[in-house]
Amino acid sequence: MRAAPLDVRLGADAASALATLVPLLGCGEEAAAIAFDGLAARDGDPATAVALRTIAEEERVHDSLLHSLAEALPAVSTEALQQQARRFHIQLGRGSTLAHLARIAAIDAGVCLILSRLLRPGGPVSADTAVAQMLARIRRDETRHVRLSRALVLERAEGRPFEDVAAAAREALANVITLAADAFEGLAVDPARLQADLRALPQGLLRA
Repeated sequence: MRAAPLDVRLGADAASALATLVPLLGCGEEAAAIAFDGLAARDGDPATAVALRTIAEEERVHDSLLHSLAEALPAVSTEALQQQARRFHIQLGRGSTLAHLARIAAIDAGVCLILSRLLRPGGPVSADTAVAQMLARIRRDETRHVRLSRALVLERAEGRPFEDVAAAAREALANVITLAADAFEGLAVDPARLQADLRALPQGLLRA
């Protein structure tokens, strides 16, 4: 299902900067949907499988929303960023199911951080009601995804540590956004500080 077209009111420079970032925000949505569908199919607990399929559907909605946003923004060259982001998301699926979920929890928490920086009051994104509401909706959903992924890892880890796996995923995400540093600056986000905060895995993310 395609989302309705957006009426974007950003200035020209901010619109171009956001157009650069949309592939970074959106390249993993369909991959995440497929991953959650796969996790649901392998999970023996019916309630957990339903929750995972719900997340998969929400990721597809995000993909549709971000496509509608991209169509409302200027055309910019993002091939290098798209390729790097795709490679990054392919790597998320390596290893065991729990390792995959640990990476998802870490990366979705990172996406929430990125969206929060973009939505800070006083920035160009927060001044555009339609764009801000869309990104805030995605952030709310991703926050729930973090909670479920985290809960599943903690419930099933049986003492096995997954913080190193999650930290490596956050480091990789921080490296990807170096390609979009100018775009973040154009949206009043300090890319160096954002990278540093992404590299710092939230305390307690994968600890009970």
